[in-house]
Amino acid sequence: MKKIFFLLMFPLLLGASSTAQTIFWSDDFNSNLGWTLEDNWSIANGKLRLYWNPAITNFDLSATSSSITLPENTMELIVKQYLDIFSVGNPPETAEIILVASGNNNVLWSYTFDNGNWGNPAGSELVLDVSEFAGQEVQIMFRSYGPTTYNWNWWDIFSVGFTQMLNCDLTALEVSGPTVLDISETGQWEVQVKNLGDQSQTDFTVQLFSNKFNELLGTLNVTDDLAPGEEKNYEFEWTPDLAQNTTLYGKVVKEGDEFEQNDISTTHFVRVSPDIDFSILVWDDDNGIETIIDPEAGDEIQASTALTRALDATGLDYIFVTSLPQNLTQYDMIFCTMGCYCLS
Repeated sequence: MKKIFFLLMFPLLLGASSTAQTIFWSDDFNSNLGWTLEDNWSIANGKLRLYWNPAITNFDLSATSSSITLPENTMELIVKQYLDIFSVGNPPETAEIILVASGNNNVLWSYTFDNGNWGNPAGSELVLDVSEFAGQEVQIMFRSYGPTTYNWNWWDIFSVGFTQMLNCDLTALEVSGPTVLDISETGQWEVQVKNLGDQSQTDFTVQLFSNKFNELLGTLNVTDDLAPGEEKNYEFEWTPDLAQNTTLYGKVVKEGDEFEQNDISTTHFVRVSPDIDFSILVWDDDNGIETIIDPEAGDEIQASTALTRALDATGLDYIFVTSLPQNLTQYDMIFCTMGCYCLS
């Protein structure tokens, strides 16, 4: 019998991937505009999903995008997805990714249920070569067919995008470095920059910012060559003078860059600790079921693990217990997990 879990959990502020080319068109499914959905397909909560219920026998169901014009330098289609399979029919059910061009359905990828689940629950990237369709009008189709939808749990598509090869395109990928710092302590961070174009680049600027006060923390003028496809890290120092929670991000500036939408990196959390002592208790009153998907690691974890990972990431010390102490007066903060309700 299928099991449906209803969860109550803490929201976590936890992250992007890069390819060898530049993404010029993408959809992260924050709306259902531009898609034609057949039965059991839906768009909600930032994903396109095919769901098993209601169970349909001898099914053939698809979700199809509106028309997209591919530039002459189009290279790849990138799909971030997860296939959760319940059982296998005879013959096995099938999932396909199709590119519709000139009235023809061109199957780019086909997957049968006898191979089991595909990807991790937070989504794994599938990269497909579509260079032969460059310069054409196309549609993306996600299709599944077979004996019964009951053998699905779900097919989640988190994002889809096309890449192209440009001459000049630098991107700031991420910031790495400490997440916890004391006041007046100097920290070092690195901004990762990648050359997505097909030509070497030089004479560009890399910057580090803090979001808290929209503050520019440092600027580097780069004169060395960055080859096509090459990644380099550029170092910065910062000495904060007050306690705060902030995020840092990097930016790369290059005159003549053909795609400026990827010039800013993902953010990196930093906590500048106040000179205050406080105690935290984490009480794990859970039922031991791993019901939460960590959006960064992509693994399924218990609620207590989600809490302790968040506390660890912010450098906060805590006491972890599975039985609630009788005296709670010594604690300034108490986090409790209450388990999940399972209807089967």
